[in-house]
Amino acid sequence: MLSYALRRIIVFVPTLFITLTLIFVLTRMLPGSPVASLLGGQSVNAAKIEEVSQQLGLDRPILVQYFEWLPRILSGSLGQSMFFDKPVAEVLFQRFPVTLSLTVLALLVTIAIGIPLGILSAVKRGSFFDYMGNVLSSLGMAVPPFWLGFVLILVVAVGLKWLPSSGYRPIDMGLWPWFSRLILPTIALSLSQIGLIVRMTRSTMLEVLETEYVSMARAKGMPEWIVITRHALRNAMVQIITAIGLLFALGLGGSVIIEQVFALPGLGELITTAAIRRDYATLEGGIFYLTLTALLVNLLVDLAYAYFNPRVRLA
Repeated sequence: MLSYALRRIIVFVPTLFITLTLIFVLTRMLPGSPVASLLGGQSVNAAKIEEVSQQLGLDRPILVQYFEWLPRILSGSLGQSMFFDKPVAEVLFQRFPVTLSLTVLALLVTIAIGIPLGILSAVKRGSFFDYMGNVLSSLGMAVPPFWLGFVLILVVAVGLKWLPSSGYRPIDMGLWPWFSRLILPTIALSLSQIGLIVRMTRSTMLEVLETEYVSMARAKGMPEWIVITRHALRNAMVQIITAIGLLFALGLGGSVIIEQVFALPGLGELITTAAIRRDYATLEGGIFYLTLTALLVNLLVDLAYAYFNPRVRLA
């Protein structure tokens, strides 16, 4: 078990290095210049442009910029935001709880609904429950989250006036003001994830329920719920956990659009604004935070394999 964990951690290091390199390269490939974005539409001479470029460090070769940037971002120093005029880490620290709250809530709803529905569809194969599970999963995967978000705003917030249509309140202002503004974004983000986890759980459980050890457990006279939970579900969880890790990463990416729809001041909204303004430091820092969070969750998923799969521990 310890050797397996060490191997996964060692693999994590080059993955993080490659990810950082891609972030730097793709950011620099954006059309436009942060200098032009900073100066706006003013008529400025070449000397002024060169002066601002030197201040931002953009006049040096790209490799020099990269090798200066990499140690700095690994040490946690993400630089100064060009438009917020404050350290990038401070800006991200203010925005990250919003994105994390939305992503975690959507994942919890997905697990609470998707896994039981997938198990029920597999156990009651061919029944009404199986049919409804397939319909819900197909519908969830077909409906775009941003479109569902607009529909929820029009129907629930504007029409019925049950919940706020947009905005955000920190949790220290009260649990309900915080939670009420995340209900509609959570529903919009989680519906497609529920469809995916239902299908994954159903197909995996159907495969496990046909194995010999499940038939042997039933032949011993064990109660059906013990056969399902202790023997079938635990073995199926290896693939289900993989899907959960993938869904968390997709949720972080999907939050970029959902935050725009519901005007949530999270990392998704920050990254979009930074990309438009060509604020390299803020853009790279925001993407780095999201990517690092996704990589850490995937690392935890890899480590969870050892718990659900004894062959990993024995190896």
